[in-house]
Amino acid sequence: MDDKTQERETRQIKPNGLFYQYPDEYYQYALEWCSYPHWTVEESANLLTGCVPHREMLLKGKHHKTLDDKVLAMENLVRAALHKELDVVKSQKYFGKTYILSEQVFEWAHQSGIVIPRDLAKAEELIRHRYQGDHYTTPCLEAAKWVAENFWEHANLREPPAAGAIIQALLQQFPELSGAECDLVEKIARHPLTRTD
Repeated sequence: MDDKTQERETRQIKPNGLFYQYPDEYYQYALEWCSYPHWTVEESANLLTGCVPHREMLLKGKHHKTLDDKVLAMENLVRAALHKELDVVKSQKYFGKTYILSEQVFEWAHQSGIVIPRDLAKAEELIRHRYQGDHYTTPCLEAAKWVAENFWEHANLREPPAAGAIIQALLQQFPELSGAECDLVEKIARHPLTRTD
């Protein structure tokens, strides 16, 4: 294959990269969808197959056909479990949207021996433990609390931790936050006696 043919194929693949299995954006979508109490059957099948929840079917190419088959097989498993292991929350007959409890999808998948994609399991764990409690919170509020506890409660204010070190720790501890959000959290949580601005 010459360079021009390879470049042409790469250009054709790039725009649909989101619709491959395990795209780079998968974890961010998994985080978002794990915060929703209900998923459609199609979203469930896509997420459990390692695809973004809104992945389109019937895209051109053999690789998409193979992935369509995997998603469809998973969708059939989910549909077979409806009204048995999975409770239908809402069904819109004419629009083809059947909603099920996202929590039940995880339980059902575990019990059925379905391997849950690592990023989806990680997102579900993060959402369940960090952001679903008895009180309202957000990732940034949780991060600010974490910075206060880990950097400022017993800090030596003569030699305060560097902003860069705190931001790096935040990026590792809270992968769902962007660099700009970590910078903001660091500024908000910084001890008032160490502020230089």
